[in-house]
Amino acid sequence: MSSSPLGRLLDLPHVTNDEERRSIWRQAMATLARIALEQQPVPLEGLDPTQLLLSVRAAFEHDLLSDLDWLSPPGAAAAVYELANAIPVGSERRQLGRQVLTRMYGGDAETFVVLATSLAAESKRTLTGGPIRARLALSLSLPLGSGVHADALALALISRPDLRREWLTDPASGSLTARHLAARLLERAARDCARRAAQGDTGSLRAFHEPSLKASWHLLLADRESLVWRHVATARGLLAKAIPEFADEIDTQLSPALSPTEWRRAAVSLGASLAIAPREGYKRCRTLLANDTLRADTGLVETMIFGLARAAEVEPETAEDLLEQIVRIGGVEAAEALVELRRERVASNFGARSARIARDKLKKWLASQTQADDGRAALCEALIEELTPDTEHKPSLRDDLDRALALFAERDARQAYADAGRVWEAAKQRLHELEASSDADPQARRRGFRLLRELDVALLETAALGDLLSIGSGKPGQVANQLNELFERLTNWLLSAESAPITETGAVPHLALRLRRMRTLLHLIDADGHYAEDEDGQRRSRRLRALGVLLSRVQSDAPSPLRRIVCATLARVLDASMREDVCELSDALIAVADHASGAHDVATLAEASMMPDFQRSLTAYAQLLRFCEKAEPTGRHARFGIDALRELGQSLPWANTLRVSALRGHLLALSQNLEDVAAARSLAELAEGSGRDRLVALDATVTTLCRLTRGARRRLAQPNLGSTYEGAAIDLLAAAIEKGPEEGREMFERAMQTANESLLAELPSAVAKTVLLVLKRLEQLPAAKAESHSSFAPKIPKEAPLPGWLTGRRTIGGFYVLHPLGTGGVGSVFVVKRVEERHQEAATRFALKVPDYSAEAARTLSEEEFLSLFRQEAGALLSLPHHKNLAAFVTFDAGARPKPILVMELVEGPTLERVLERGDLDMQRALSLLDGIGAGLEAMHRVDIGHLDVKPSNVILRSGATPEALSPVLVDFGLAGRHLRPGCGTGQYGAPEVWGLIPPGITPRPAHADVYAFACLAYEVITGTPLFDGQNELAVINAHLSHDGTPPELRFLRERRGLLELAELLSNALRRHPEERINVAELREGFRELGPALSKHPWPLRVA
Repeated sequence: MSSSPLGRLLDLPHVTNDEERRSIWRQAMATLARIALEQQPVPLEGLDPTQLLLSVRAAFEHDLLSDLDWLSPPGAAAAVYELANAIPVGSERRQLGRQVLTRMYGGDAETFVVLATSLAAESKRTLTGGPIRARLALSLSLPLGSGVHADALALALISRPDLRREWLTDPASGSLTARHLAARLLERAARDCARRAAQGDTGSLRAFHEPSLKASWHLLLADRESLVWRHVATARGLLAKAIPEFADEIDTQLSPALSPTEWRRAAVSLGASLAIAPREGYKRCRTLLANDTLRADTGLVETMIFGLARAAEVEPETAEDLLEQIVRIGGVEAAEALVELRRERVASNFGARSARIARDKLKKWLASQTQADDGRAALCEALIEELTPDTEHKPSLRDDLDRALALFAERDARQAYADAGRVWEAAKQRLHELEASSDADPQARRRGFRLLRELDVALLETAALGDLLSIGSGKPGQVANQLNELFERLTNWLLSAESAPITETGAVPHLALRLRRMRTLLHLIDADGHYAEDEDGQRRSRRLRALGVLLSRVQSDAPSPLRRIVCATLARVLDASMREDVCELSDALIAVADHASGAHDVATLAEASMMPDFQRSLTAYAQLLRFCEKAEPTGRHARFGIDALRELGQSLPWANTLRVSALRGHLLALSQNLEDVAAARSLAELAEGSGRDRLVALDATVTTLCRLTRGARRRLAQPNLGSTYEGAAIDLLAAAIEKGPEEGREMFERAMQTANESLLAELPSAVAKTVLLVLKRLEQLPAAKAESHSSFAPKIPKEAPLPGWLTGRRTIGGFYVLHPLGTGGVGSVFVVKRVEERHQEAATRFALKVPDYSAEAARTLSEEEFLSLFRQEAGALLSLPHHKNLAAFVTFDAGARPKPILVMELVEGPTLERVLERGDLDMQRALSLLDGIGAGLEAMHRVDIGHLDVKPSNVILRSGATPEALSPVLVDFGLAGRHLRPGCGTGQYGAPEVWGLIPPGITPRPAHADVYAFACLAYEVITGTPLFDGQNELAVINAHLSHDGTPPELRFLRERRGLLELAELLSNALRRHPEERINVAELREGFRELGPALSKHPWPLRVA
């Protein structure tokens, strides 16, 4: 006989005394419940399953399993679950399973969470279906102080790949409510991870390094909705102590060179860090509240509040003190954030003092306003009520919803469902009142604002009401039909209220009211469609109506404070339309191109969109628009326009719908056609057979693009803007060219006028303007062939041949060579795939470098010595840190034949050299790029590795839709290592020691040379011109050797008012003696301090 309570469970079949049997049963089940609730795995492991089955049969026989009310509901459910798992498959196990499901469906939230956590840990498919999903979503959405311990469940959901995709990866690019839940999931999982890490268990942190989770993490952190990103920022703050990369990221985002987007996320993370490092976190928060960043972005104050929930649980006094300081500094938005924080119910009476302070401030503000914005006044009135103790004001719709959620947490699903029905009726009543409201007088406007805000906060910012209704609804589609009715009415009201365009530039009366309407419409569009398919087409109709109104507003609105949110709302409507197959990516892009008035609007749309492919295409189209806005009919601008057009085509996904693929293919074909036409050296060349073929091909591509554009407009119920293009303009142009400049000039002018009218009507405007720019430039070509005359757009260079040493199989070191990429400091670079993946279209591609024994290296080293040095230095890259501003190291194979290889991540995007050439920067962006490059170098220097070839062409602005998109990445590590070597560096950026000027008694370190090169690059990025230049390489090298920190260009900089500190910072990095130079960290810090002042200057900074 066993002495342990669980062991005695096996004695149950042999006990004849009822009291003894009940006593053994209760002791065993109480022990089993306790162990299960403590999340100790397989508590019945080791007991004989067959003997245990006999005990279960005895429990059924004597009605012991029907008498578990003496246990807590979660404990009883957990004990029965473990018992079922421990016995063999059979009728008894199925009967226990039914009991588990009954408790899971009918119990309170904690019971559900306990069982769902066990199921998630075992990856059971039981966590599927609408009712289960609704309960799981509700459990994760409950206030942190509700007593429901969902953190372990969240960690289980993100740790298993199958569940991660369902609950995190897919929702991360879904509707607002889906993204909100996914972000909340990460926060809850981070809370559990941080707790485990503090206890010495770091194994759970591995989940946060999984590529799929990191992709979702970055996507949600970059979300434009604070409802979403603040939870991920909080998670980052909670994990900053356990994951140093997160701590570095927070520090980087606080750089003055960055923008409020980064500052606010960092502020939330700092607030959350109080939970893991109270003293340091409090000090850093106080410092941030006192520095210049706060004056540059007042919104930073209230965002810090979002991170304090977990801190209030573990350090309530410290969190309360900081909260009071924030509320005293902040305004209305801080009070609104305080309301949301108090809804988390994290500690008894937490935030009460701050609430009193906020109420007093709001009352004073209201009393001081004579002709106030009625929307802002209504917001203050609502916040005053919400910050007042519950017994002293009428409950809001959100209060009603919180009451129903509390019933799910504390009672059971049935009572929560019943109360949700009452909330639903209250919501319909609020909507009825809103429909009957008007803007006739201040009171009516204020009442309308409060009604709209209640509906937004309770129905659209969270899916809780729909989930509560789903847990008790027995009819498929019932909840969707209920919500569909409400969404239809609310959409109609909002579109009616906001259909008229803004006609006057400047201030908008009652701006807060208008912003709330647009924000609610944005949330409505983003939340609508979360529950069911659109069987009757009502949602599709809503989408098209909303598109019609918003496209018209974007096209017609005068500049105003509303313009940004109108663009953002349009982006979300297009996102939703693509998710629901109302339109395709190509349709959405063409709709934007037809209606957006400039590159700034398109860039705003790109920022607001949550669809990565759409973001990429909008960003590329904005770039094309920028060229068109400043383009002149010169060869240089035509070349840039063609490049931007090609990038637009490449931005569209390769494997997508037929229409998207067609648009992509024909945009790329158009760029090639324009390149071919632009390559002509004379009109005579275009009049000949092959030259005429170029115009014929251009005409065919343009005709197809016009057809694709017309189809897209038709699908979105948008009018076509002109008559059908049939190629007449380019045909006429070709005929004019054949006649020659004298006889065909009138025809040429007529052809250009026709092309101008038809193409601008039939194509996206920037595409049409690029075509017209190339055609217009033909007027400047000579009539006859002239070999000395160069074309204004060079022909596309043919792909470089593979070197002779590469075998016919195109393989080296386990990699298959696709094509050459270029040459670097000491080697050739190829784009490769792994040999076994060479036939897979989507396989990862890498950059592979092999050493080239150059003439420069031959001056001091034999080829054998050179290759030995390459192997030695490339081996040092094994310790290269993982960093977002560094191309990732993949492998180094010193024994590869015929040459050693160095394989790195293939980073795709434009080089910094190309960006500087285009002039596509502003000062804030320039400083941000420098900070990122510096961060990468700093990470390398921490492990004593130098890059040794820092220059604009070795910095790529990463393409893609992640938050790292357009961040600078250092590439080409062929020269990198722990020692200077012959041939390292590039003329305009090489430190004196690179050219042999080494002070006696020192051994120069690579980090010193990098600092010098980085300073040269920084000057060029800020001013747009190189710091060192000359007629030849010898003159440039001599310039490096003939100064001691103050080359002539820096002397000019010193003389300019307000730029002395910049000149001194660069001078301190350019000292002739390597050891007298500041380090990269000091250089970055200097740029951060100078950031606010430099950002006031236009880019490029004019020195002379």
